[in-house]
Amino acid sequence: MPTGTLFWLISTLSGYVSLLFSALSIACGLYLASEWAEDNPSHARKACTYTLYLVLLAHPLLAFSGVGVGRLAVSAACHCCYGTLLKRFPFVNPLSLSALGSLAAVVVCHYVWFGFFYENYTPIFQVTGFFLLMIWSTPLCFFVSLCLESDAMPLAGGGGGGKGTGRRGGNTRRKETSRLPKSQRCPSP
Repeated sequence: MPTGTLFWLISTLSGYVSLLFSALSIACGLYLASEWAEDNPSHARKACTYTLYLVLLAHPLLAFSGVGVGRLAVSAACHCCYGTLLKRFPFVNPLSLSALGSLAAVVVCHYVWFGFFYENYTPIFQVTGFFLLMIWSTPLCFFVSLCLESDAMPLAGGGGGGKGTGRRGGNTRRKETSRLPKSQRCPSP
């Protein structure tokens, strides 16, 4: 086997292994972020809001670096569409106009920026960094916070307003789901 073939085989194999570890790291990070969002829904709302505002504030700065105003306007409009999801956060009806519009906005934003980077050669690490911060950060915030809706499902039906129906009022303890016998469980406070 020639030396070039062995080098190609090792580098290709190590590239796929690193890609696998990268995907695993991203999955672990998203899981950790969703756990944090589940424990702190008000902080998750603030994180989504601040991320949205920071990305929107970065758009005018990109105009000074030679990016077309049309692309920036479309991208800013897409991010404003994501902002409509904050009105009833964490309750998101997947068939609502704001959710479907945000889904369409993700596709449009990707199309616009893929077109820009197709026309203007940019190294892959810069493209990835741009996509991570300017395109994926806000939708990922909302994606991570989708776990909040599963905890809030009983309230999504309109939630009367009596004791125990609000987010802060009533009995907020979760139903115990331990499979241990009662004698082996930790005492509750």
